[in-house]
Amino acid sequence: METYKVSDLFRRAKQLADLEGSDFITWNEAVNCINESYIGLFQKLIAMGDNSYVKDYHTTKSEPLPSDFWQLKGVYLWNNGNLETINRRADNNGIHHLSYELKNGNLELYGSPNDVYVQYYPKPMTLTMPPLDKEINLNLPEGAVLLDCYAHTFLYTVQDEEQNYILNIYDLDGLKTATNILTTWETDRTFITRDFVYSITSSGLAVYDIALGAMSIFENALPLVTESGDFYIIYDGYINELIDTELEPLTEFNIEDNGYLYISDDDLSDFYSLTDTSINHNGTSLEQKADKIIYSDNKCYYIAFNKLGVIDEEENKTIRNSIGAGIGFISINSNTGYGYATKKYNKVWVCPYCEDTLLNFPNSFYYQILSYMLAIAFRCKQNADVTLLSSQLAKAEETFNESLGSDSFQFTRMGNVYR
Repeated sequence: METYKVSDLFRRAKQLADLEGSDFITWNEAVNCINESYIGLFQKLIAMGDNSYVKDYHTTKSEPLPSDFWQLKGVYLWNNGNLETINRRADNNGIHHLSYELKNGNLELYGSPNDVYVQYYPKPMTLTMPPLDKEINLNLPEGAVLLDCYAHTFLYTVQDEEQNYILNIYDLDGLKTATNILTTWETDRTFITRDFVYSITSSGLAVYDIALGAMSIFENALPLVTESGDFYIIYDGYINELIDTELEPLTEFNIEDNGYLYISDDDLSDFYSLTDTSINHNGTSLEQKADKIIYSDNKCYYIAFNKLGVIDEEENKTIRNSIGAGIGFISINSNTGYGYATKKYNKVWVCPYCEDTLLNFPNSFYYQILSYMLAIAFRCKQNADVTLLSSQLAKAEETFNESLGSDSFQFTRMGNVYR
């Protein structure tokens, strides 16, 4: 088993393409090329008969294909470990003939089989690598404390002579800069969104409209922020926009009295909230205290105890340690790779949200072939000659193909399909 990271692959491909030390390939271009090349390799390996990534399961009835389904390898009747090929249903077969069919994301079985063994190729994983941290300079007054951020706007506080906290906005583009927008003793529950600053105070939900420069207080209300940055307030299970457009009541909301921040997808079907002790997903506690959360691409990203965490659709959690003093999320931007701002080394940085994907290849041929494929893609972007690289790739593929004969070689995929 050969272990590499995507950044290792990127560096090797740049060497092969004579691009060492060059910024000709941007981060976004590199990640797109890496994933396109990886999918191409994945498909080639399937065609070559490499079974390294094959998955399987048993079923007795027609049912949806697995969520990670990519391509079917074979369908078999299981008889105490003995396999009998089940052919794909021909147009003139009746529904009682032993056969199968792929239809609308389902595996349809005919002939009432007792135990069916299914082999398939899963979706190739999405490969990522983090861009470099980017230092930013904020021209803040002495004693300013950063509370939160969104895109290029930062929320900070300074104390007046009476020890009150004065909230202010600093915009890197100079468009939304505002001072003295709210005086409060409470800053641990104060946040900024695309259009609003809001704070949970003893008087209620204080909301500052950045564009209008106007403050409003809503009693017995809680905030909700959607994936796209839209802001709503919640009254007793009802959601209202600040323009007084009433939406349908959300009966599935289990709002805790001490909940203070909600992050949701745009159709309001999937939501996360923070309480004093945990993150809650659709009302279910995940027992992870956090300071900031944001929803993006069916995942919840959170900052807790100066660590960056991710909760996926199946509520699996991953944590990246030592991010510094996390300020907040600027956004989860797949075009740039950046996601949050933090303070470390007495400086403010914008940092990547994505990990450097670990590539657990069965052998070094995968890494070698993918390096050549990626280098060719880089050379093509330069309109440069790829003859030598193509020749080297062909030799590597030939050697790899020969090795399959004594390893995992199988006959042509989907031999049980009527064509």
